[in-house]
Amino acid sequence: MTKGTAKDTLLARYNDIENVKALIEANSNEIACIILEPVAGNMGCIPPATDFLQELRRLCDAHNILLVFDEVMTGFRLAKGGCQQLFNVNADIVCFGKVIGGGLPVGAFAARNEIMNHLAPLGSVYQAGTLSGNPLAMAAGFAMLNAIHNDSELFQRLEEKTAYLHKGCAEALQSSGIVHTINRVGSMISIHFSEDEVIDFESAAKGNNETFKAFFHGMLNEGIYIAPSAFETWFITDALTYKDLDDTITAVKKVAKTL
Repeated sequence: MTKGTAKDTLLARYNDIENVKALIEANSNEIACIILEPVAGNMGCIPPATDFLQELRRLCDAHNILLVFDEVMTGFRLAKGGCQQLFNVNADIVCFGKVIGGGLPVGAFAARNEIMNHLAPLGSVYQAGTLSGNPLAMAAGFAMLNAIHNDSELFQRLEEKTAYLHKGCAEALQSSGIVHTINRVGSMISIHFSEDEVIDFESAAKGNNETFKAFFHGMLNEGIYIAPSAFETWFITDALTYKDLDDTITAVKKVAKTL
């Protein structure tokens, strides 16, 4: 990131609406947009606090600021309509990633007509990319989105499987007296080795990283490959069977005894 971009960017604390309000008040008429992951995934899974997204929407409306959702992780993973549907909040611009390409490299963004109409050929903003409309990614994405659309029970199954894993991991860690907290939204879940509630990056950073390292390598030795960073969420897929989940919970029990 260049210094020029950085100097035009303000950092707000996730789940802290008062912090956002203070930044807006201190930079009157200077803020073009607020960009966030509506469910954070890059500091572990962290759900939005009650009414946090709704308050952001109200602030943006009041100050003529665009609300931009980064749904690269959450789009089509938590609901067919992503976080906008799940939390009943409409963003002005939404960004999507490889989820929409069945895992193949692709990105997309969507917005209201008056915003999208600024793009060529209707408007003056030119947008193009080497992989734009790549046939393989589009075919994979079309197949994946159709599969989601035609499976009315998919998100319920994912919710149930993730809840099952959550319960099993919590019981396994508790039985060995391992200090932890688990966050979960839909099929996103993460274990934080912290006794405090994890609601933002500051609280996520308080987790015991040495314990996580030992946990990661212990799980790997048991044949379970989790994300190798304490700040990455886990993603549960419908391809996982309950036997897979039981094997994972069994591995957590074994590893917990060594921590």
